[in-house]
Amino acid sequence: MKRSMSYSESDHAHKKPKTEDDASDSSTMTSPFTSRIPESDLWTVTRFLGKGSYGSVHLAERTTKGKEAYLPQEMVIKTTELSQSSQLQNEKRFLKLLETNPYVVSYHGKKITHDKKTKKAYYNTILEYCPSQCLAKHIKRHNGIGLPEEDVKRFALDILIGLRYTHAKKIIHCDIKPKNILLADESTGLRGPNGLFAKISGFGKAMEKGSTEYGDGWGHRRGTTRFMSPELIVDKVLDYGVDVWAFGCTVLEMLTGERVWSEHGELVWEDWIDLIGVSDLVPYMPGALSEEAKDFVSKCLEKEPSERWSVDSLMKHPFLSWTNQYAEEEEEEEEEEIFDEEEEEVYEEEAIEIDEEYPKEDWEEEDL
Repeated sequence: MKRSMSYSESDHAHKKPKTEDDASDSSTMTSPFTSRIPESDLWTVTRFLGKGSYGSVHLAERTTKGKEAYLPQEMVIKTTELSQSSQLQNEKRFLKLLETNPYVVSYHGKKITHDKKTKKAYYNTILEYCPSQCLAKHIKRHNGIGLPEEDVKRFALDILIGLRYTHAKKIIHCDIKPKNILLADESTGLRGPNGLFAKISGFGKAMEKGSTEYGDGWGHRRGTTRFMSPELIVDKVLDYGVDVWAFGCTVLEMLTGERVWSEHGELVWEDWIDLIGVSDLVPYMPGALSEEAKDFVSKCLEKEPSERWSVDSLMKHPFLSWTNQYAEEEEEEEEEEIFDEEEEEVYEEEAIEIDEEYPKEDWEEEDL
């Protein structure tokens, strides 16, 4: 595996074409997501948490005691205009399929509301609130030195358990990255008094393998550019391996405290295609990392998809050997959930197309 080296932008003068998404992210414009509070008789908004390409995110408290008492006392409300809600509806669909897994953020329902002033309809999803927020912020708090390796191992295993369940349901996440990994409080005490565990979120770009939308797996390019795999960014080939590549990038960010590919600076679209999809380079791994950690990440970042390790193989890697007993117990519980749960009625839904010709660059997104 070749180490990533300096990459000159001077050889690639063509800029990525401006898109509507680029324009809406301009620092000179005020985002409509930051000013509108989602109002409902089910909740009271207490704090604005951030925004994404899909809309805004707020923290809210439940106000009802009747039939909606099943809602948690604190909840996250993701909201956007109903006409622009394809990603939220996509996420809702997949979270309902994964709602029994503790390593996937919990879905609690949806509600369509109407703005009294504008008369516009808004689509709201109600999700689990994780007070420790996302993995990206947790990494940032360590000031660029990386997380302790023991913490990285625990979070990596959590994500793999969630991914294994997700893939078993024939779902490809398509956008694994630290911003889409939420940290929840661990209640058993096995991880110490301040223990955390990781939950996968951000299923807005997910796709079901074998669906009409998925087809033969060709012609799809979705996700965050910096975390895209070679076959995805160049050939638009989508399979479970794209999640493994993005997972490897996420683990590397945990280990180093640095953004993956950051040694190349801010690149334009053509540069990303050449760097990830054409060159034989992979993200830089510092020599100070343990040999097991470097080997583990290298198995995720194989440029050739057929040589990239699967989720099941990664869970048996020596890097995670200290957690094998824990992983085996989780595997037994998962198998019971997957194979013994009652068969549910499947509803045909219209395919939601959310591919972007030029996916938003990670540096254009705001932390949630």
